[in-house]
Amino acid sequence: MALKLIVTDMDGTLLRSDNTISQYTKDVLIQAQKQGIILVLASGRNYHKLMPYAKQLQMKRFGGYFIEVNGVAVYQCKDDKRQRFHEMSGQAAQAIFNKLLPYEVEIQAMGDDFIYDYIPDSMMEEKIRYRKEHHLPDDCPWTGGAFTFIMDNRIGYPHQVTIHSAKELPPTMNKLAVSHLPSRLQALLPTIRKELEDDYWIGLTSPGWLEVMPKGITKGNALQQLCASLGVEAESVMAFGDGENDREMLQWAGHGVAMANGLDSVFAIADEICPSNQEDGLAKTVAKYISGQNE
Repeated sequence: MALKLIVTDMDGTLLRSDNTISQYTKDVLIQAQKQGIILVLASGRNYHKLMPYAKQLQMKRFGGYFIEVNGVAVYQCKDDKRQRFHEMSGQAAQAIFNKLLPYEVEIQAMGDDFIYDYIPDSMMEEKIRYRKEHHLPDDCPWTGGAFTFIMDNRIGYPHQVTIHSAKELPPTMNKLAVSHLPSRLQALLPTIRKELEDDYWIGLTSPGWLEVMPKGITKGNALQQLCASLGVEAESVMAFGDGENDREMLQWAGHGVAMANGLDSVFAIADEICPSNQEDGLAKTVAKYISGQNE
């Protein structure tokens, strides 16, 4: 393939489990950009949380892009320009919140710099145990994360509010996230999908983290719009991902690559499965293409 653009998910794909990019991966992606290939970071994260990685990858220098919050916005690194496509209304979020309430799951309303967090009493005993076992500081928020039962997100989301009802949700937000222990969330998943999927996009990004977005807001749709503006055809795009929020962009891209650590539903639609995020799977795959070994 004549590779012109690489788009990659972050957690579980570009990033290792410690939230870092290996030096080898940095070197490969910088070399790809030197060869004129456009780099796009596509994440459930917002631009605040993507910027440190963009600096490591020299994306401002080479003119890379972010697809933020599963397609809510596109950010142009070179000129620091941001195009927002959609927001979730407080009214819609309240309706979703009230449907989820009986399932006793953690619900997070996430914006550009805030999290409104609802944690049912039934989860707090487990949260307290987790904090002690992992020696987390007393000031660490209770908020759950995609890969950990408690995740300190204060750097990307400095404004964090604990709520107890739907009425306390903000007027607008980027998305709702639902979390619990993986075994519990997996058991609830069919019921939650049945409740919500007619009106919203729903997808697992990890076994313990489910994201709810407005219909039509996906990484794939944002990627398609970005590529149209750049004059890049789908067959010249290579996409990497591991979660259900990556499926649409892997399907649209000319070559969709699933990480070995990904979900089965992602394997099912991928053109290729590469080694895991812990094994530099993305970089090893890109290196083959930019060196001409896999044409």
